Amino acid sequence: MLVNRMALRTEVEINAPAERVWSTMGNLKEWGSFNSFLKIEDVPDTLEPGRPLRVHFQPPGHSKPTLMTPQVVNYVPGRELRWRGKLMGSNLFFVGEHFFTLQPIGPDKTLLHHGEDFKGCLVPLLGGLLADARKGFEEFNQGLKKAVEEGVEAK
Repeated sequence: MLVNRMALRTEVEINAPAERVWSTMGNLKEWGSFNSFLKIEDVPDTLEPGRPLRVHFQPPGHSKPTLMTPQVVNYVPGRELRWRGKLMGSNLFFVGEHFFTLQPIGPDKTLLHHGEDFKGCLVPLLGGLLADARKGFEEFNQGLKKAVEEGVEAK
């Protein structure tokens, strides 16, 4: 069976140690303070594989957010957050696995890898939306970078 796939990859270098980057990025309740692309509603007290999330995403240029309900795939504090969402509850149509990974590249520098892997029969039809999503990923990255580097710690 032919499966359509697409990968979206972004990264940004942040002038701060990974611990400081995580202190802002790891506080999911405060994401709205530094970006308008991704907001998480009703953040659970603990994140672990299988735990559902309520993620609102609104790519630049879109008039209203879309709610997705992915499940956490991996959560390693200080290192990685990864979730997977499906369209219409099926792996056939559209599955997206979204990730944020921190890579220390020096004592005061961190590389954020932020991306998503898409698969399913609807992927070829979503080219425009996925291009807009790239802009949203980059907005998130730049907002996080600015918040961390300017010392705007999440509350």
